Amino acid sequence: MKKTTLLTLMLLCVLTSMAQAGDIAIKGKIEGIKKGRLYLLARSGEEQTDTLGYCDFKRGKFTLTAVAEEPVVAQLVVDGFAGGFTLFAEPGVTYEAYLSEGDNYYIRGGQLNDSYTAHMKESAAMRKAIDGMQSRYDSLRTARKFRSASQVNDSLQRQQNALRELTNTFLGSNDNIIAAYTIYSNLLMREASLRDTRSMYATLGEGAKGSQYGRIIKERIKRLEKTEGGAQAPDFTLTDPQGNAVTMSSVKGKIKIIDFWASWCGPCRLNNPALRKLYDELHPLGLEIIGVSLDTNKAAWEKAIEKDGLTWINVSSLKGWKCDLISLYNITGVPALFVLNENNQIIATGLRGEQLREFLEERLK
Repeated sequence: MKKTTLLTLMLLCVLTSMAQAGDIAIKGKIEGIKKGRLYLLARSGEEQTDTLGYCDFKRGKFTLTAVAEEPVVAQLVVDGFAGGFTLFAEPGVTYEAYLSEGDNYYIRGGQLNDSYTAHMKESAAMRKAIDGMQSRYDSLRTARKFRSASQVNDSLQRQQNALRELTNTFLGSNDNIIAAYTIYSNLLMREASLRDTRSMYATLGEGAKGSQYGRIIKERIKRLEKTEGGAQAPDFTLTDPQGNAVTMSSVKGKIKIIDFWASWCGPCRLNNPALRKLYDELHPLGLEIIGVSLDTNKAAWEKAIEKDGLTWINVSSLKGWKCDLISLYNITGVPALFVLNENNQIIATGLRGEQLREFLEERLK
């Protein structure tokens, strides 16, 4: 009877310590940092990151447990340090990790994570070979050894095609978060337009579309649709340097320009004289400009307005890149310019110089 009771208690202890169905366990070592806190973070949207779990570690060793309802692309981040270590985290899987600043770090475990890691390793080797061939080709061209250069170029083309085929085959066999994450990363790198984002999203299978990053791509499409030509410009209210509230939709004008800029932005400041000349000429015909500054320092903002002679409406939240309009208008850099008609519909974006002048004159004169 005692033996049966002891065996039962031992079994209960084992079952309690095992990861639950939705649990993720990561065990490992951090090189170069003796103690601190480690977080497991994952995006739940384009602008939102959630903490799935965390743990304190000593002597560089850690065991972190987290809970997820589905496979996610997550990052292990040490509190107080920039960057992180990416992994495909699956519920019910235990991972082994060695985290360091060098290239010898690793996170092992899980079918998705190991498959993606192996693919990236193979791709990296092929890219290294391609870079070597490209350098060889460039050197031969410079030396005017065109026959040899042509032969190297043929090999280069074959290797590039092989890499493309490898990637397409890999993504084609992964109708899941791997394909969606890869596509999303490519969209960000290219700063893809709405059209390209829609096109690449359409290449995904239903499994990938339903994944964490499939939903994030769809969120990106909806956000980009807000600033597509013909779309209604998102309304906003910000304050001017005197503290007066200005609502965009209440500003009257046959044509309105919303110009995102900042006092610290060199290209913005260089563009201001041309924009000022355009405003002086076309304001009597119905042009209005709302300058939205991404400054955080009010004194610097006001000084730039005065020095550059910006006589139009100037507003700011003084929150810099944390301003709510960043996501509303899909701002990835400044200067960023939007042209609106009298109904506050976006009719053009990104125009500068003569292109902007011709566009405005055609509609105002």
